[in-house]
Amino acid sequence: MFYFLAMKYKFLHIKFMTEGAIIRNTILFIFVFLLPFGLNAQNLRIDGVGQGIGGKTIRLISISDNLSKLEKEEAVFRVGDEDSAFNFAISISNTSLIKIRIESFDYNFIAKMGSTYKLRILPFNFNISDKVNTLFYKFPLPIIIDSSIDNSLNEKVFVIDSVIEEYMVNNDRDILFYRDKKKVEKLINMVSSIVDSSDSDYIKEYLKYSIGMIEYSSKVNNEIKLKTELFFNKPILYENLAYMDCFEMVYGDYFTKGNKIFDKRTLERWLETNDYFSLIDSLGRDSLLRNEVFRELVFLRGMKEAFFSQLYNRSNIVNMLENFVYQSKFSQHILIAKNLLDTFFQQSTYGVKATDFTLKDIYNNYITLDKYKEKPLIISFVKVSEPACLRELNMMYSLVDTLSENFNFLTIACDKSLDALYNFLVNSNVGVKYKWDFVHFEGKWDLLKKYNIIVFPTFVMLDSKGVILQNPMRKPSEGSLLPYVPRPKPKDIEYVLPK
Repeated sequence: MFYFLAMKYKFLHIKFMTEGAIIRNTILFIFVFLLPFGLNAQNLRIDGVGQGIGGKTIRLISISDNLSKLEKEEAVFRVGDEDSAFNFAISISNTSLIKIRIESFDYNFIAKMGSTYKLRILPFNFNISDKVNTLFYKFPLPIIIDSSIDNSLNEKVFVIDSVIEEYMVNNDRDILFYRDKKKVEKLINMVSSIVDSSDSDYIKEYLKYSIGMIEYSSKVNNEIKLKTELFFNKPILYENLAYMDCFEMVYGDYFTKGNKIFDKRTLERWLETNDYFSLIDSLGRDSLLRNEVFRELVFLRGMKEAFFSQLYNRSNIVNMLENFVYQSKFSQHILIAKNLLDTFFQQSTYGVKATDFTLKDIYNNYITLDKYKEKPLIISFVKVSEPACLRELNMMYSLVDTLSENFNFLTIACDKSLDALYNFLVNSNVGVKYKWDFVHFEGKWDLLKKYNIIVFPTFVMLDSKGVILQNPMRKPSEGSLLPYVPRPKPKDIEYVLPK
């Protein structure tokens, strides 16, 4: 559209301008009319510095919505080997939870549209992942916000959370077990004093729903009254983290624990028949769910709850959500439903296409899943420096020759350094006997996340078309491979007659 406007502008004035004036006016037009669109396209800027980040890849992750919590990679920045600075400029549609990720380490903060954040990464030993499984034991990335223009949003959120956490650690028994109302009131007064009239609406609502979580978990007030005050005919604050956390606390087990409206068996029948309308109409009989927008939000939370509870057939839940996408008239709920479907897909342990990858062995040969399409593939994610992994590799070694006609094998070494794999395969007395493919994960932490790798070793089985059959599969030491060992044919068995 801008191209045609520019041509019209040029045509109307061309007889009054010299060639130089045409160029100057064209540039001026582009600057005046197009620059604002470029600025609107990038409404969040992040500048950072840090020690020891030379050569690191920094990923900027956004949370697509606060119910599905689906992660979306917004940008990637590779720091030069001798550099210590990074920057991002992206567009966000609302106040969002943002993650700065280096390897398996995250820093979370709330990003406000139109803001600029200056971050500083404090000294940190990234090599800790050699000694500790940082996929299981989470270590936060030590970052501080040196400056921002978000009206101290993150500082206030941090103070509110810190005061609540410290108080609950010291008084959890009195509050959660003895229901000490005075101590609950003291905590509420302490937290309320943090916020004043000059704070943003986001902070005021964050405080309200943080207090709501305290009151709900302590059960010092009437539950129905509290639910009404928090959610009945109130605006749905999709982007406010405390609102969504409070919502999940209150309605997190609404489906699986049953309720006064329907029982588990009724829900199971609705899922089996894909009867969305009966389900949503029945939810409306709950006096607190008469608002159709909030009722749909409870439905979406219920689908997430049911999927991960393992009480219901997951394919039925997927079908129900796919049906919902075409029934809902609320764009935010359609987005959440699609994000939930993506989340379910990523968490699936069976029947979905495995994420492809390209990794190198110690001889710089590239390995992809295409190499193994003729037979089922067993992938082992290991650390060659860990005894538990070596025991499983040795157990698998004893069966590989027997199974090689029917299976392919691939081991992905997740040690930080490629040298560890090279020394294991070439210079050790143990590794030289392993003849199947070994590759290094090359610091692709996102690949481990996509395969849901949290502990080592983890084994995954794919069929001949690259579809996941088991993730995770049981370890070889637990007998997972024995059912696939071919039984000897009768003619191969030698019978020895007794004398």
